[in-house]
Amino acid sequence: MLAYLIILLLVLPFVDLFILVELTGIIGFWTTLVLILLTGIIGAGIVKKEGIKVLGKLQRSVTAEEVSRNILEGALVVFGGLLLLSPGLITDFLGLLMVWSPTRARIVVKVAERFKDRSNVHFEVQRF
Repeated sequence: MLAYLIILLLVLPFVDLFILVELTGIIGFWTTLVLILLTGIIGAGIVKKEGIKVLGKLQRSVTAEEVSRNILEGALVVFGGLLLLSPGLITDFLGLLMVWSPTRARIVVKVAERFKDRSNVHFEVQRF
């Protein structure tokens, strides 16, 4: 699993760069530049809003399971924010999936289900 993650992190920037170069050829340099800057600005605003929301939930956490879930959500917001700050359409899309609360909640559910039986870490999961 770790090997796939390392390969993904090494290959993804080149794929993103290829897509940006192709997109520049289709819609032009300035439009592509505006698109990159716009996704970065919008992403930063979403990360700030969602980060404050997750931090508030973490402060109101009572049980260890709630804390574990909220820490996982916070990690997803941080990682999604980092992806949104890197230029590229694929990383922006993945970052938005991690930051947007409906998809982030589904990611938390999947991670919690995967680790439920394999560790001593327990998550309290809310299904939507």
